[in-house]
Amino acid sequence: QIAITGPSGEGKTTLLRLLLGLVEPDAGKVALRGDSGNNYFINAGTRSVFAYVPQENSIFSGTVGENLRLVKPEATDAELEEALKIACAWEFVNQFPEGLEHRLSAGGRGVSEGQAQRLAIARALLRKAPILLLDEATSGLDIATEQKLLQNLRRCGLLRTCILVTHRPESARFCSRTYEIRHRQVTEVTHEA
Repeated sequence: QIAITGPSGEGKTTLLRLLLGLVEPDAGKVALRGDSGNNYFINAGTRSVFAYVPQENSIFSGTVGENLRLVKPEATDAELEEALKIACAWEFVNQFPEGLEHRLSAGGRGVSEGQAQRLAIARALLRKAPILLLDEATSGLDIATEQKLLQNLRRCGLLRTCILVTHRPESARFCSRTYEIRHRQVTEVTHEA
């Protein structure tokens, strides 16, 4: 897991958008380096290796199950349950009288911000993309829930890499590497043991 930190407005979200190929760099090229050392230049085709959870609430009008199946219509209830458990959302979804059939309003009205974020993370996990991008996607969670979720992501085996944009030092320390963006410069941050 990799944390990206830095003050607001320094380019953390822009970095994720560059990785997704949603914006072009002013100069140079953006590439991913594979385990083999080969560079893979970012384009619309490389977008499939990413699952992205933005800062903004991305819950749509419909049931919990319908919201999750947006990325994988054929997903079984067992797959939804697995993703919800990893995202620390199964407990509250299971408490709804209708469970996966619980209706949500657009923008996630009827659930808390943290619950909406966990549902969005569960949806992203269903894509089974090797790289998960979380853009302040855990900001509505308390520290204990966020750390449990990050631990679940590390152990689940669905991801090779999770890139977490965060302002929380506790979250960054939970990641194996941290990079700070400040004054348009990216530097690796070492954590004291």
